[in-house]
Amino acid sequence: MRYTHYCFENNWYYVTTSDAKTALQMHGRKITYLVPFWFGVTETGGLVGQSDEETLTVARQFNLPILAIVHNFASPEYESLIHSILTNNYLRQNLVDSILTMLFKRRFIGVNIDFEFVPPEDRHYLNTFMAELYHTLKRYGFLVTISVPPELQDDPTHPFSGAFSYPTLSIYSDAMYVLAYDEHVAEPGPIASIGFVREVLSYSLSVIPRHKIRLGMAVYGRDWNLDNGLPTELSYAQAINLAASHNANIQYDENAQELTYTYVENGVPHRVWFHDVRSFHIRLNLARQLGIPGIAVWRLGLEDPRIWNLF
Repeated sequence: MRYTHYCFENNWYYVTTSDAKTALQMHGRKITYLVPFWFGVTETGGLVGQSDEETLTVARQFNLPILAIVHNFASPEYESLIHSILTNNYLRQNLVDSILTMLFKRRFIGVNIDFEFVPPEDRHYLNTFMAELYHTLKRYGFLVTISVPPELQDDPTHPFSGAFSYPTLSIYSDAMYVLAYDEHVAEPGPIASIGFVREVLSYSLSVIPRHKIRLGMAVYGRDWNLDNGLPTELSYAQAINLAASHNANIQYDENAQELTYTYVENGVPHRVWFHDVRSFHIRLNLARQLGIPGIAVWRLGLEDPRIWNLF
């Protein structure tokens, strides 16, 4: 199969693990922005730093710009935590100030806001926070980006995505990372079927300026235990090795444009779905055809290594 080479933003989410560090050392020169999961929000609007010097050293060697993720997973009470901060004027401003201070201190190029499980009734407050953050950071030339859950339409009551107003958030963002994956979590199914990705992008393009969209892409897999329905995350290598250890027949699902197989372990049936270079290329090509200027991939170190031949 022949692959087309692309010249647009190639952004990668990053969690500090050994596989991620190895991939960064090997492929850091091909990355546009590194987007590390490094700064958790505290109950006072401060930040818990989770960066590491080894990664920072490699990034500096490659002159690799960093968009630091600010997330709400520093506390197990992430839903109530983000509600408390967004709805309190003082705490919201303190978080904006904390982010500004962090960017200056660390010399990062900007921020990526990654708030999950924001109560849908807090939509107005999330918009307000992003407006305050945007107006503050843009004075100093920092980039403001946000990761948003996949939407097929605007539903302010949706328990997971209702707080995220694509049109409003696009006003207060330089780029929106539209996470067109996690199509199936509670039950077995494709991570991000090509039809699902098309639908997410179709809605996104109808309400977000094209130049601000970055397609969120998956390079991981999931292994569902069919007895209890709970999945575990797999890297490409783990998915391949697991299939080999059970003599499973890996099939490429043409409808979903993903790989899948089944196996039985200790009498328990399992179903696996995962991505490889072929499925990645299909989605990359779709983004290119739609004129979307870049991608954001979850996450570095989980990918089929052949993907790097595309860049």
